Amino acid sequence: MSVQVMPAKTARKVRRLLALCGLAVLALPTVSNAAVVQTTLDTLLPGGNNQGGLVIGDKRYSNFTYNSTGSAPVRAQDVNVRINNDGDSQRYTLQFTFGMDAFPSERTDLVVGYDLDVLSTDFINQVGLRFNGSVPSQGVGDAAASVVETVRTRNGSDLAPGDPNRDTEVLDVFNDGPGRLEDSSSDFMAVNFTRALHFTKDIIVSSRPTGGYAAISVVDNIVDQVPEPGMISLVTLAGGAVLLRRRRA
Repeated sequence: MSVQVMPAKTARKVRRLLALCGLAVLALPTVSNAAVVQTTLDTLLPGGNNQGGLVIGDKRYSNFTYNSTGSAPVRAQDVNVRINNDGDSQRYTLQFTFGMDAFPSERTDLVVGYDLDVLSTDFINQVGLRFNGSVPSQGVGDAAASVVETVRTRNGSDLAPGDPNRDTEVLDVFNDGPGRLEDSSSDFMAVNFTRALHFTKDIIVSSRPTGGYAAISVVDNIVDQVPEPGMISLVTLAGGAVLLRRRRA
């Protein structure tokens, strides 16, 4: 009886599929019972059906850009985009899901940029980055999964509290497997009140010739917001007036 050998290209696809299936258990939790908008990245690029952007609640995500290079570039149509709101309108999560990995001697880079605008009187006061990057089988060399996110104000104003004053800051998450450099799956930063930001995510998986396997399949952008300070004062005054009336009654 003859034994059929699986072609190398097919074997590679099978290994990638199995590896990504293994990563499914690492996927970030999603919010249930929330308003959700979802599409694929290609529809958000110029010429796509959603090239004008997506609106959910009081948030508009628009002006998307995209580039992917390296050993196994990711196509825009293979990147799922999901935006959800946790129900109390104070946290929005933009989630990208895709299949991106690197075997020894490979490196792939995916860069996504977009604008975020608040359409109400609320202000963004915190931004965050999360991912499920993993290096489950590290070799004697180096392999890593990482995301570097550049956050920038669009009017040149100071982005974050404290010194120095600058319009751009960086969030980053990183994983190179156990027993090596310190790993982190999330990074958050307080920002000065703003209604307009630009984000650029540089998503990378890489492995040296003697490295292990690295993969990323979920990247989240998170924004928290608060009501306009004047509105908070009005609500406080209104609440105080109600209590006063009750006491007089």
